[in-house]
Amino acid sequence: MTFSSLVRNGIRIAPLLLATLGIGVAVVVGIADATTTTQAEPTTPGSPLLAEVAEQIALPARTWTASGTHTAKGYTTQAAEAISVEGMKADCDNINLNKKLAADFRSDVFGPGVKGFFYKCQRVGPGTNKYWFTISSADQAQIHKLCDPSTKYPIVYDEQHDTYWIDEPFTCTSGSDPS
Repeated sequence: MTFSSLVRNGIRIAPLLLATLGIGVAVVVGIADATTTTQAEPTTPGSPLLAEVAEQIALPARTWTASGTHTAKGYTTQAAEAISVEGMKADCDNINLNKKLAADFRSDVFGPGVKGFFYKCQRVGPGTNKYWFTISSADQAQIHKLCDPSTKYPIVYDEQHDTYWIDEPFTCTSGSDPS
């Protein structure tokens, strides 16, 4: 599917839903403390749609968040020798058309509970896609690891696009902490 195995296996949402999510994602994501791990509570009483999305992906009522950009490279084999031009284009097209919501983003790197929303993709060079994201977790350490430029990401396979991806560090440009 997309630039990580979990995003690639994430929930696909209709463009109308995602347009609404794009407007309301900050409200749904909220602010959290590092110890909260409860089931989602609707944080947008006026928005049944966003409350349902939060419930379906088990979004805790209060979470740490980070937003920014991230790059990834797609390859035809696990050896990462030849760029997967078709797979990378299809991945960007999917992100830009459908957006991606991952209920358990890159659990192989962060552990369980990281929620990812990817809403824009652009080819920025030969073999490199750039993605815009908002990611949340009830665990502060997971967000710190996400925003740490030294975090390493193992290569992952995307069955939908028959592409192997190497995720590069996430650049966090904004975030929210408990007040």
